[in-house]
Amino acid sequence: MMQIKWRVFLQCFSLWLCLVMGAVFPSSAWAYNVQVLASRAGGAYDEVIDSLKAELLRGTELRVQYLNANDTAWKPSESSNLIVAVGVDAANAALQATDTNTPILCVLIPKIAFEALMAGKKDNRKVSAIFLDTSPVRQLELIRLLLPQAKKVGAVLGNVSMKEKEPLRILARDKGLFLQAEFAQRDTELYAVLKSVLSDSDVFLAIPDPVVINASTAQNVLITAFKSQVPVIGYSANYVKAGALAAVFSTPHQIGLETGQIINGHQRANNLPSPKFPRYFSVSVNPAVLRSFGLPAVDERQLEQRLIKAD
Repeated sequence: MMQIKWRVFLQCFSLWLCLVMGAVFPSSAWAYNVQVLASRAGGAYDEVIDSLKAELLRGTELRVQYLNANDTAWKPSESSNLIVAVGVDAANAALQATDTNTPILCVLIPKIAFEALMAGKKDNRKVSAIFLDTSPVRQLELIRLLLPQAKKVGAVLGNVSMKEKEPLRILARDKGLFLQAEFAQRDTELYAVLKSVLSDSDVFLAIPDPVVINASTAQNVLITAFKSQVPVIGYSANYVKAGALAAVFSTPHQIGLETGQIINGHQRANNLPSPKFPRYFSVSVNPAVLRSFGLPAVDERQLEQRLIKAD
């Protein structure tokens, strides 16, 4: 008899608890809501979104929006636990939003663009990022692996990247390399500065900077370097196709994969990592340029594995 009464009591208590918890925490409150804002539809933006979707934990509610020309004052959803901004314009819109309580993860954004957007921000909102650029440590290690005889690394820095000179010099020194970097304030100065750097370099490291590498200068940098018999290490697959010797880069799929993993971590622990270079990356090598410099053929996958071990 006591066992029956105790079982009835437990059933009643469980029912009461469910009713109370349901009243205090409605079912929708248990959902983890992620709002994705993309700079535009298609291309790399959708690749990132498709990739992160495949990684998400069960129970994650995803809402995807795209900016358009009429989005002058985008506002986040009040129910969002996290905002993922894909691209520079989306990051800018998310950071300009009036709500400062929802954390933001910016992805597919160059490091220099993220730092420019964050400059002067004094609110307490938690903001993180997965940069579009690759880690300079990986670029330098790629130089060491592909060109073991190279010691002098040339670079041209612009107004945006000039502050990276000393950190890059230290990273190069740690790899047994010497950084030969000069400054070009505007693109009209680029050719003379580039020629000066190439005259005393074993390899040229392309640094992301709108003055140095842009639509009108990218090909000329490659041509000038090739004429000087100096191989170029880039930061994108397209630059390798255009004539760079090799590059380390992260694809939209890889950035989306890591984005999904970070979202899952935030869902479990309510924590975002510090802004960072991508965890996952690929290597591309131009076989024709390799041959032109008298270098042996290499296996891109093996290079990736060696870079992973060096991380």
